[in-house]
Amino acid sequence: MASASTEQSDDAHIILTVTTSTPTISLSASPDSSVLLLTVHAQRTGPEPITLCTAGGPLDNGQHVSHDGCFKGAFLPLTSIDDPTRQIRLHFTRPPNYGSRSEAINLLERDYLKFETIPGAADGELRVTHEITLERLFELSRLPLQKLKAGEIFKVELNSEKLKGIPSWWVWGALDDELKGKKFAKWERPDEGGGISNLMPGERMPDVEGMKREGWVFSELMHELKIGTGEGEAVVVEFVE
Repeated sequence: MASASTEQSDDAHIILTVTTSTPTISLSASPDSSVLLLTVHAQRTGPEPITLCTAGGPLDNGQHVSHDGCFKGAFLPLTSIDDPTRQIRLHFTRPPNYGSRSEAINLLERDYLKFETIPGAADGELRVTHEITLERLFELSRLPLQKLKAGEIFKVELNSEKLKGIPSWWVWGALDDELKGKKFAKWERPDEGGGISNLMPGERMPDVEGMKREGWVFSELMHELKIGTGEGEAVVVEFVE
């Protein structure tokens, strides 16, 4: 795996954009029909791949025991072009109570987390599609389906505020290459002063070098990873009969 360096840290940058293959949504579709497909494209600005925890963010479309990024606010409410007060909210407004959950030191053993690799700039991009049924589209919305009119156009945007807390863990390298067979330690690597910023109060300092020899990898420093949104045309969808 590529080692952390000043050069790499300066280029720990990811750009996210959104597209849709469903520019129209039928108001008469069946509740279980997939009416909105939102694809988040993640691209690197540098040559090295980056692997990160995507749980709860725009690159999390489920496939684990927790809720996906849509539910947790990865997208802003769909907003009417003509009347911004008309919004379709996709996210839950309060943190859900999941009860007791695994706190395994190896993050790969936590069944509510998800990890993805974003390839280097010359090797393409990571694409994650959120598939939303008509029922799910209005499940958490105060604007009901019955109040929608044919011809209304809504814009779809990523929630830039949500990007500030995503991800909670990242490293250089790819899951199917340098990181294959590795264990993911829950801590960041030590900083220049030897401290670990996400060490919990009263928690013993891990034997970092000893754990590395046993196949553990530690997250890079969270503040070094920059995630932004790309520029381009806004994604819009139109409701039809």
